[in-house]
Amino acid sequence: MPQTRSLSSEQFHIHSPFFIPQLNRQRAVRVLLPRNYWKDPSRRFPVIYLKDGQNLFDPATAAFRHWKLREFMARQPLKRQAILVGIDHGGVDRKHEYAPFTRGKSGGQGDAYLQFIVQTLKPFIDQEYRTWPHREATGMVGSSLGGLITFYAGMRYSHVFGKIGALSPSFWYNPQVFGLAGANAGPKSQIYVGGSKTETRNMLPMLEKTYWALKAGGYADDQFRIVARDRGRHSETFWAREFKPMYEWLFPVTAF
Repeated sequence: MPQTRSLSSEQFHIHSPFFIPQLNRQRAVRVLLPRNYWKDPSRRFPVIYLKDGQNLFDPATAAFRHWKLREFMARQPLKRQAILVGIDHGGVDRKHEYAPFTRGKSGGQGDAYLQFIVQTLKPFIDQEYRTWPHREATGMVGSSLGGLITFYAGMRYSHVFGKIGALSPSFWYNPQVFGLAGANAGPKSQIYVGGSKTETRNMLPMLEKTYWALKAGGYADDQFRIVARDRGRHSETFWAREFKPMYEWLFPVTAF
């Protein structure tokens, strides 16, 4: 299906409707280009695929507050620029798409959703924009249930996504993901998992469990980072704040 592009600026593109053949749905895909994208037509950039695209760039589309990623990337040095691809969540379908395993009558569509990114969206982005398509330059980021499916992608699709950032992941919804760390026979992604001790009662135990699951799964200390903040709510404001240390650890300034 052809994609419709509406441009709000030279740097920010919205592709809508973008068809998801794996789920027979459509969605808006929001692309923020690096601030130096048009200055050097020979340069390629790493790509990060992000969940809940409505909440990343624009207060007018955010349900609550937004992550202010346009402002954040404008402050990043030219050597640490990346293409950010925000995929809108599906409203009532969000919990189905972001949960790889069923939970009662919910979830279970996570693999089809990730296959959409791997088989349909990523080839489109790599063709449409100047990307580094290899796994070391391809990341995924999400929060809450979006963090759950992002962590799962790091286990099952590590051959595609070499950089994984899961903020306040809702592991309680599908705790089966902990058993996947040792079952991953492919290359290991770099994994950043962050949360706050005060956002939910079980976040700190879940972060501790994540640490030991990755250690038991054979991840070296420099392949992952688990961060437990003293204060923070389960909110867009917290994730906007935590995006900076996560991004700068996953994409060091000398990486590309």
